[in-house]
Amino acid sequence: MDEPDQQPDDASDEWPPRASRLGAIRWRADAHLERDEFFAASQALAEAFELTAPGEGEVFRGLHHLAAAGYRHQIGDTDRAVRQLAHARRRLAPFPECAQHVGAVEQLLSS
Repeated sequence: MDEPDQQPDDASDEWPPRASRLGAIRWRADAHLERDEFFAASQALAEAFELTAPGEGEVFRGLHHLAAAGYRHQIGDTDRAVRQLAHARRRLAPFPECAQHVGAVEQLLSS
């Protein structure tokens, strides 16, 4: 008979589930990006890197580049902001739901 305090070996019993944690990270990052809180967005997105395997989580990496572009613009580093925006565009091209964020940062950089 199993002991009541015995932990299962199955990683699928992890709580909260990995997908839920990634969804919460994405929700927080989206909110930060909407408020031009680029440093906070990059910190939230960095949490996702620990939860995703290599080749997975491309949207998080693209949004991280986008946050970096906005942050670089805010501190006056225009050249690096433009490079980060180019990386973000490339990584986020397959994710049309991110187009609004990309457009907002593009507009910010052009102002």
